[in-house]
Amino acid sequence: MHIGIIGAGLSGLSAALHLLGAGHRVTVVERSPQVGGRAGTERIRGHLVDPGASVLTMPELVFDALAAGGLDRFAAEDELDLLPVTPAYAGRFPALDGLPPSVLHVPDDLAVDEHMRWQQAMFDAAYERFIGGDAAWRSYANPRDLARLGKLVRLGALRSMQHQVDRRVDDSRARRMLTFQALYAGVAPSAARAVYAVISHMDVGLGVWYPRAGMGRVASVMADQVRRAGGAVLLDHEVIGLDGRRGRVTGLRARSLGAGRGTSGADRTSAGVHQLPFDGVVLTADSPVTDRLLAPLGGRAPRRVRLSPSAVVAHLDVDPDLQDHWPTQAHHTLDFGAAWERTFAEITATRGRGRLMSDPSFLVTRPSITIGGASAASGPHETGEGSVVSVLAPCPNLESAPLDWDSIGVDYVRDVLRTLSRRGYRGIDSGEILRVDTPADWARQGMSAGTPFAAAHTLRQTGPLRRPQRVPGIANAVLAGSMTHPGVGVPPALISGRLAAEAITAR
Repeated sequence: MHIGIIGAGLSGLSAALHLLGAGHRVTVVERSPQVGGRAGTERIRGHLVDPGASVLTMPELVFDALAAGGLDRFAAEDELDLLPVTPAYAGRFPALDGLPPSVLHVPDDLAVDEHMRWQQAMFDAAYERFIGGDAAWRSYANPRDLARLGKLVRLGALRSMQHQVDRRVDDSRARRMLTFQALYAGVAPSAARAVYAVISHMDVGLGVWYPRAGMGRVASVMADQVRRAGGAVLLDHEVIGLDGRRGRVTGLRARSLGAGRGTSGADRTSAGVHQLPFDGVVLTADSPVTDRLLAPLGGRAPRRVRLSPSAVVAHLDVDPDLQDHWPTQAHHTLDFGAAWERTFAEITATRGRGRLMSDPSFLVTRPSITIGGASAASGPHETGEGSVVSVLAPCPNLESAPLDWDSIGVDYVRDVLRTLSRRGYRGIDSGEILRVDTPADWARQGMSAGTPFAAAHTLRQTGPLRRPQRVPGIANAVLAGSMTHPGVGVPPALISGRLAAEAITAR
């Protein structure tokens, strides 16, 4: 079969490699001039910037996809050039519970052995079938899966994440470091189900990695292997429609956006609209784009979903000498405000009730801490990587708070940087701003309500209750990516690509 894949993010490239390994032909069609999607790397004014994902967890999933496409482990390790991120996170806290301001490094400063054993047990019980496997309802109709479900329930998977952490962890700082991942799930820790402790386990228990050349290196190596294995990757091509009949996709129409801008060799085609015939299609774009493409073929619109909060992300060039005197020296620093429950309430509120954080918490990312200020090919003075700082400020999505980000975005970023400067990040407010992404920018990229975190992982939007990978009414179309099972993040994206490959060939 010849399968078309819409989107060259991690889920699309994972699907392509697994399909190639199963003996099928693939063509990946990507609107951008580069691969990676929400896990790409861009060069801006001489600096490498990761606009989306900033670290890699569970790298074995990348190795598995590359192996399916024919790249052996040693060659893959050499091409990816992954570096361990130590510590995985630093948490910086104001005065809390009578304690002075402090810094907690994860995992080294966590003395929570009982909780870590519980997280490991939750991960072991959930991963094989309910994260890494097909989560359709029918997959639970056998004794082995029912037994696994029973174990999850006995472990307290349906209780709140906050409850399970509080009963095993006394240190309020450690509690935050073990529950902030609920932001990725799109709900407050008190509302998130405890099964999402598996996200914390991926970060804290399984380790964190970073490619020396930036997060986009993962996607570029995967795309290179797609080509080496005989697949095609068309960059700068926007899919404008699907062709089909009798409940099946027969191909797609794609418009060249740049006559090959940013591509080379087999990736170049002439400008204009191209009709590409396929035996099936994998769609990895977010819901607004996917639903628009499926609607003319009778694809039924999904039920209304609750969406995750969004974020404002600013990428800066800050003098490395100033950074040397900052409060932490970590790749990832979570700089917390005193508020916690109130912060989640503000950014996760329902339609029209969201608010900007009144006592903000931020994620400060500094890749130079891991790569030592130099890329594999050049020194820090040639590339400038040693000075790049990224700041993520969680905020409500556009449904929760329909703010005019095009008008307020610059002022909000300045307020964020002034706040961090007052907290000890001297000089961050005078750094050169390289790029800013707000909910308005995410929305223009086709993301629902301007959130890069897709549908929230509420109980009704988890596992078999999340949007299914198979498209009702269209026999040979399947979904991959954060809108479908298993959800948001780098490991789920890679898993969803493999599951999509298995689903499209089974159909």
